[in-house]
Amino acid sequence: MKDFKLEDSEKLRSGFQIPEGYFDAFSEKVIHRISKEETKVISFYSRNKRLLYSVAAVFVIALSLPIVNHLQNKEQELSSSEIENYLTQNKSVTDDELVNLLEQEDIDKIKITTSITNEAIEEELSNNTEIELYITNEN
Repeated sequence: MKDFKLEDSEKLRSGFQIPEGYFDAFSEKVIHRISKEETKVISFYSRNKRLLYSVAAVFVIALSLPIVNHLQNKEQELSSSEIENYLTQNKSVTDDELVNLLEQEDIDKIKITTSITNEAIEEELSNNTEIELYITNEN
């Protein structure tokens, strides 16, 4: 094989030629084109209007759910007579369970304010003929 030396061989010419003085006026042409073309400005608001409205709708719904839930709970409150009727008819709830569910304020409201004297207790016990039955009955 023959030795090939790059420096000795003819240089290949590129198929492209640059006209004379092309780069002299190049920067002026570019500046002229840039100033001539106006860029179209698309605002963020107009481009994403649908997205913005949907985010706002989700935000309004998320804030209104607790309010609606609170209003519905107020409508479902039961009166004290309805609760009392339910508890007297439903025997599955014991008195001990009811006392455990009460708060201290409720217990203070329930306390009996009348005082019973010892004489009244003795008189009731002496007048009651079935007192022995109550004392001896284990139920």
